[in-house]
Amino acid sequence: MKSKLLIAMTTLSISCFSFAETQSTSSNPALKSLSGVRVSMQRMLKSSEGRYFMNLYAGIAHPHGVLTDLMDGTTTDFKGTQKADQLDLKSITAESDPSVNSSDQLTGLLNANTGVFKASLLKKPNTAWQSIQFEPAFKVSNKPVFIFKFYGQDDANSPYGKTLKRVDVLNKTNNTVVQSLTGFTGYPNSIGYMDINFDGYYDVIVSDLSQGRTVDDKRYIYWMYNPKTQQFQRSPQLEKIVGFPSLHGEKQQIDFGNGQLYQVQNGLLNRISDEN
Repeated sequence: MKSKLLIAMTTLSISCFSFAETQSTSSNPALKSLSGVRVSMQRMLKSSEGRYFMNLYAGIAHPHGVLTDLMDGTTTDFKGTQKADQLDLKSITAESDPSVNSSDQLTGLLNANTGVFKASLLKKPNTAWQSIQFEPAFKVSNKPVFIFKFYGQDDANSPYGKTLKRVDVLNKTNNTVVQSLTGFTGYPNSIGYMDINFDGYYDVIVSDLSQGRTVDDKRYIYWMYNPKTQQFQRSPQLEKIVGFPSLHGEKQQIDFGNGQLYQVQNGLLNRISDEN
């Protein structure tokens, strides 16, 4: 079965490592600032010569990514460490410990603002390192740089003991609030930050805990950034879909699981799987 959904075409600019901060909540004493909220940011990068595509999660405790060779179609999972802008990753398999059976290596400097990753790749059985420059796969100009602040409340009915109720989006340059995302009840420990519609701008995703839901229900709230208004706006269409959006930027496809595979084209989600 095929179907189409309209998603808000967005244009945002965020290519920084976003993180949780704290501030006064005197305007709403029922809320308290939440620290340690992880921002899971998926960077979609492409090598300058066009051979490699990489989904990279960095700025977290255990940076990792998937490298696709667009020439032969092979993929390699990487995991490793990060110190400041330096990334050191090794290839792993799903069954192995990251410290064992590592063969391929990927190391280099990631510019958090531009998204440029100047790397060196060692692919076994080769012994020579290959220099690769990765850049954002979907480029836009004049990106604003944001950071986030998080607020929530204690909730005895929540299995997590608290819920996320507000996300403030701040301009990193002057630390002013650009927008407050409210009107929801979300998972308090992390948010997703990824380019859902492959337009070069990052969107905010929060696990929906309203109506007694848990993260296992895989229901999500989406805020798509609109560059014309310079605001995030909710997407009721996307929120109807059950499942976490696994992005395949090299194909511009979104896999929500359970046969829910969509192609993004001209602002539309076109369902391309045959399953109902």
